[in-house]
Amino acid sequence: MIQGIDISHWQDDKSTPQKMDFNKTVKKGAKFVFIKVSERGAIDKDFEYNWKAAKDAGLLRGGYHFLRWDLNGLVQARIFCDILAEDPGELPPVADFEAPRQGSIYPSNALLEQFLVEVETKTGRRPILYTSPGYWDVHGRNKVTKLFDAKWAYYTLWVAHYFATYQAGVTKPKDLEPWKSAGKSWTFWQYTQNGDGLAYGAESKSIDLNWFNGDLDALYKFADAGKAPSNDSSGTTTALTSAQITSLKNKVNTAIDDWKKTLK
Repeated sequence: MIQGIDISHWQDDKSTPQKMDFNKTVKKGAKFVFIKVSERGAIDKDFEYNWKAAKDAGLLRGGYHFLRWDLNGLVQARIFCDILAEDPGELPPVADFEAPRQGSIYPSNALLEQFLVEVETKTGRRPILYTSPGYWDVHGRNKVTKLFDAKWAYYTLWVAHYFATYQAGVTKPKDLEPWKSAGKSWTFWQYTQNGDGLAYGAESKSIDLNWFNGDLDALYKFADAGKAPSNDSSGTTTALTSAQITSLKNKVNTAIDDWKKTLK
């Protein structure tokens, strides 16, 4: 298995000038990083820095969106994809499905399906679904049949499952349905939220640590599989500038305001 981390602005102490040191991440042996891109309709405060700095350090990057229940899944997907349009990263995009269903406009997990389908439509890549066993047991079931629809097994699974006594190479996460019935397993496993943050280059004391379910060759093959062609004929990508991000934020706020008017 290959180790990686996942981060957001919470790994940055805003009272200091420095941010994540991804060179330390690499020295600790991590080969990939999942970086928070957005939540609901907002861009993560450290996304711009994290996205570029992680690439400069040589890490494989995947961007994730923290889904909220009170905003249309299509709107959230389009915001997320627009942010990553110029530089989508090496790993597939991720739907972070773990938020409490407060203020929900959805009676079921249709929100998740909306998001996943739209992200694949816009990026050409099959998204990763991040969730935990307890959360999925409640929110992953069909609200009529109370079972897990087979359609979810189409997506790559990233499972968050922690153990009080973890032993590397021995402890394994719970197999989730419908992946289990489909003969599939997890691809990424967030096995702790208490990694040594400082050692991995964060300013926070703890950091999320993950395993990829395969060797390094398999990880690079997974990163290349289904990758959408670059918009740049030279094969290079360019991260969004601060001005572009500011413009995008304004468009996001306008879109959300317009959408809210339709609810009245």
